[in-house]
Amino acid sequence: MAILLAGTVLGGWILFRSRGHESRDRALTAERHALMRGVDRMNLPAFDQMIGQLLVGLDVKRVKKFGHRKNDLGCNFVVTFTNGKRIIVRAKKDDRAMRSRNGNRHVQILGGEIKARWDCDAGVLITNANLHWMHHGSRNEAVAAQLGVLIVDRDRLAEWLETGMAPAALRPVRAALEASGSTAPLREH
Repeated sequence: MAILLAGTVLGGWILFRSRGHESRDRALTAERHALMRGVDRMNLPAFDQMIGQLLVGLDVKRVKKFGHRKNDLGCNFVVTFTNGKRIIVRAKKDDRAMRSRNGNRHVQILGGEIKARWDCDAGVLITNANLHWMHHGSRNEAVAAQLGVLIVDRDRLAEWLETGMAPAALRPVRAALEASGSTAPLREH
């Protein structure tokens, strides 16, 4: 009888503790959705400015912005770190084309430009689109890893905006770039 009572109490305690996490997770998710609805309503210049401000907070030597010119090939920023390594950043606001193609085309274009066009060490695609839904996430990540591109999509961007902490792969970017060589992809740890 004592074992049954102890098991019931333990089960109730576990259920009680897990409910606390569920409500906190739901509150966090609701906050992030509200934050991203604000990002969704931004116009393109405001979105680019927001991304630029996030990049400046990465402990970098220089963030160079490229306007929407015909010859920029979608590059919005070239970020130079204090160790001299450089990354190309494409800030892509969600639109119907982004959703219908699941972002793969943007990853491929960015991956092809890293060395050939911009002479950079890696690339980052930052978007408010969800590129990790259903089966598209693993495909996008596989293509990105092959091409040396880090994807910061809706969930990672929301976390970055909310916490002020860049995705794990960008926080220690100097060490990751030095350790991985000049063209290896950035990976989250």
